Amino acid sequence: PLFRSVPAWLKTLRLHKYQELFAQLSFDEMMLLTEEELEGKSVTKGARHKIVGSIQKLKERGNHLDAMEEDIAKPGRLPQAIIDLKTMIGTPIK
Repeated sequence: PLFRSVPAWLKTLRLHKYQELFAQLSFDEMMLLTEEELEGKSVTKGARHKIVGSIQKLKERGNHLDAMEEDIAKPGRLPQAIIDLKTMIGTPIK
């Protein structure tokens, strides 16, 4: 499921040349990647920064969803929560 969207995610980051690297990783391995490990796999500095930053956002997604759930309960917040959710769904990692 997630790995079907990894090529799209890499393309949004303009890093699709690293698709083969990610095809060899499990989800858990991907979530534990560090800049040092990526450097060892010859990933450029800018690409490492983008990848690690995006993985960190994915790790934080659960907290973001929890906050959105709380917002929905507040009067008048539903429209913004829907917009946020659409953005999250439309972006592989945001």
